[in-house]
Formats: sequence, structure tokens, C-alpha cells
Amino acid sequence: MDIAVRFTIGSEEGVNQLLMLQNAQIKGRYKNVVDTEQLNDYIKEHLNHRNTINELNDLSTQLLILFVEDKPAGYTIIRNSFQRPAILEGKRVINYTSFYILPEYDNMETRQALWKKCLSIARTFDEACWIETLENDPLIPFFEESGFAIHEKSVMEPFGQASVTLIKYNH
Repeated sequence: MDIAVRFTIGSEEGVNQLLMLQNAQIKGRYKNVVDTEQLNDYIKEHLNHRNTINELNDLSTQLLILFVEDKPAGYTIIRNSFQRPAILEGKRVINYTSFYILPEYDNMETRQALWKKCLSIARTFDEACWIETLENDPLIPFFEESGFAIHEKSVMEPFGQASVTLIKYNH
């Protein structure tokens, strides 16, 4: 299996790849929680080229896309984080706003490839990293094996679902 993880910019191709992956992620997360019309309205309002380009043009944001056999298979968005859990105040931290792999490509090899690229960024500059994800995210055990610990439970927007904040300290 040919696996690659690449930094991606706000080009037309990069934006389209990210939108496709985000669409799949949102539908997968919320299909059994939110009615279809509400979900489609949210996607139509929030997943568009203009919002995505603005997000990617923010200098504190980095996008990594995972490719399997040259097909977009997952992504992560990494931000230098000004909003953070209180326990991380005063520390240099980054936030993984998303870490997602399409279900058909989600296996240990693809997770490790995407995570290894994330680590190459986080180790260099930051004291800690954190991610908020849904309480039922199947990647939580992977994050815990990668050194994250659940710090607190919360509620994640946009649909008020139970979530957890995981923190990993970089030593």
C-alpha cells in the first residue's frame, strides 16, 4: 500500500480534497445524531470554498492530507492555539482541530503515517498538544497509545455532543 502525507495549501485541488474529507467526517460523526436536513444545512453553510480558503490562509494553520494510492484518505489540521484548556495556559501549545481518516482507509499503518507527520511538527516547537473529539471517537484508544490522556469531558459544537479533551505533553 502506497501511503503519503503531504502539507497541503489552499489551492483549488487542496481545498476540494479537504472539503470532501470534511464532508465525510461530519456525515460519519453525526448521521445517527442529527436529522439529515439539519446536517445538510450545516454542511452547506460551513463547508464552502471561501471559508476553507480563509482558514487555510491563516498563518497559524497547517493542513496535512493523508493519501493512499494517491487518493485523499484523511487529514489533520494543526493550529498554534490561543484558545486552550486552562491547564495549558502559559505554555506553547498546538491544537489538532481535526484528525480524521476515511473508514475504508483507517488502519494502524495509515494512523501511524499521519501521526508521525504530526509529531514532526509538534516536537519541534511546542510543550504540549491537545485535541477535542467526540466521546465515542474510535481514535481515542489510538490517541491514548500515542501519549494523550483524557483531561476533561465537555460538549462539542455544532450539535452539542459529548466530547473529551485529550492532552499530550511533549518532553
